[in-house]
Amino acid sequence: MYLSRIALNTNRKDTMAALASPQKLHAAVESSFPPSYEKTNRNLWRIDRLNNNIYLLVLSAKKPDFLHIIDQFGWPGAEQKWEAKDYTTLLGQIKEGQTWQFRLRANPVHCVIKNDDTQKQEEKQRGKIYAHVTVEQQSKWLLDRGERYGFKLNIDSFRVVQRDIKRFKRNNVFITLSIVTYEGILEVTDAALLRSTLTNGVGRAKAYGCGLLTIGKVLA
Repeated sequence: MYLSRIALNTNRKDTMAALASPQKLHAAVESSFPPSYEKTNRNLWRIDRLNNNIYLLVLSAKKPDFLHIIDQFGWPGAEQKWEAKDYTTLLGQIKEGQTWQFRLRANPVHCVIKNDDTQKQEEKQRGKIYAHVTVEQQSKWLLDRGERYGFKLNIDSFRVVQRDIKRFKRNNVFITLSIVTYEGILEVTDAALLRSTLTNGVGRAKAYGCGLLTIGKVLA
């Protein structure tokens, strides 16, 4: 596995248009790999805002080629490079009982089943998807799901650091996504399960920049 990062140039109109439409960035990420590339896992990605800079972060089984990202959204002609680090070493270091800093960009939602004749059959069976809209709801969503992903949180060990609403068009259908960025400290309860979570993602809307959980050493 490789965790790759490239800075985006927000002074370009194409970059700002792509940041507003996750569908465009999804296509750009998928174009970073050859057509013959057989994925064993979904390519996960997210946008990170750090120190007034914006980065595209990608987790993949194969190293990406970001030359087209540079041409579209970066600094072509400036010999711009990108980072691609082997993620396997970190995955092998995870053990039960450890604490790690984490960052997650996710789409916290819930399903509601109603007895409504106007609902589509699929909605009657699975429920209709609604976004969690308050910080309290969004925090509880992650707090309640940690154990199923191999880690434990408490209400004081993490926080919501950013909230976005993305509205874009896909196949002539408008999509609205509520996207939340979490940061904090997690405790490993199941190492194998957490490794799976790190490589497979958390929650819905993974194609649109949600679900990528990353961890690092706890800073003193």
